Amino acid sequence: MLKGVVVSVCGLVESIAAVALPCADQHVIERVLTDVRQVRGWLDSVEVAAARRLSELASVSPSLFPEQVVAHAGRVSLVEASKGFDRAKTTAAMPELRAVLEQGAASAAHVDVVTRALRPLSVEHRQRLAERGRVLAEAAAELPCDDFARVVRSEVRRICADDGIDRLARQRRATSLRTWVDRESGMWCLRGEFDPETGAILDRRLRNTVETLFRDRTPETCPTDPVLRQQHLRALALYGLTAGKPAKGRARTRIDVSLLIDIGTLVNGVHDGSVIDVGVPVELPVETLRRMVCCAEVIVPIIVAADDTSLYLGRESRVANRAQRRALRVMYRGCAIPGCSAAFDDCDIHHLRWYRNGGRSDIDNFLPLCHRHHHCVHEGGWKLALDARRNLTIAYPDGQIMTTGPPKIRGR
Repeated sequence: MLKGVVVSVCGLVESIAAVALPCADQHVIERVLTDVRQVRGWLDSVEVAAARRLSELASVSPSLFPEQVVAHAGRVSLVEASKGFDRAKTTAAMPELRAVLEQGAASAAHVDVVTRALRPLSVEHRQRLAERGRVLAEAAAELPCDDFARVVRSEVRRICADDGIDRLARQRRATSLRTWVDRESGMWCLRGEFDPETGAILDRRLRNTVETLFRDRTPETCPTDPVLRQQHLRALALYGLTAGKPAKGRARTRIDVSLLIDIGTLVNGVHDGSVIDVGVPVELPVETLRRMVCCAEVIVPIIVAADDTSLYLGRESRVANRAQRRALRVMYRGCAIPGCSAAFDDCDIHHLRWYRNGGRSDIDNFLPLCHRHHHCVHEGGWKLALDARRNLTIAYPDGQIMTTGPPKIRGR
């Protein structure tokens, strides 16, 4: 079988090399990138196999430093080299995952997702997750890494449902914050680790403060790079919070986090189709989520039925745009453009019929778009339209049309 895989990879490499990319159209480029993904997955499997063999050699030759061998041969750091050995351990525990990696159907990034999931688990729970190897391998072969990570988190939630409270207690005890001054830059630095519940609240408070302080102005100190700009604004927002500059409306309400959860999970506990989202990718036990639903000072609960319809959006007294964002978040987990992985909290709410052209600030005229796709609409000539069921039609400047189905909450 391995010989057949090698022959297939050789064919893919020849196919890639034969394409004249400067003259290629979109469909040819998509095919080339698909082939590249398969070849890269196979190369990842070769690195994993090499790490596995080096570990075997090191077990009989103590003088051998396998990570140093990989770092020197690959011209990478020791930290990067060590990842191959972690992947070797993970694929040894899940042979099904190793198989899809060798076939080029998955990538090293998929294996890293499982490695990170295994690390904090007990021996018993690691074994139980390994027993789900076939399910995870099938998901890795079909899904991009972000979606695959949701599948893995769902599996871990199901396995650890009995001791989620104990894990949260350990995380609370491990919460820490340290500060230091970097000798080279002279910058005062801060690094913290917080339990998931506290982290979700802190994250939302920072986002709210950024929105309030910098909605209508941009500090002169802001970098032009959008990622660095957001990091800069969050740093200023943190100072604003400590300096007593809370978000507007804090005197009226202390709502900080929107908790999205399906009614089945809330009532009966975690199941295969559970929908749990607190705005950041953290894991919380169901008992804690139930308490958060009742904690009206900090949490606004968004509870949805099995058919994705909203049952309760909370009773927080806010201006309409905030309520509309919460309602949109029920329908969309992120940017509405298919294939975009931007989180909902990183999106702008776009008027389909532009406000300056008479568009109304109604829910039917709203769509969440990440900053990049928002620019594509306003500066790039994209035309968007929604029908009554929120089927989205995208008309590109080159005349191509793409239509997607209505948004649907995903349980994984």
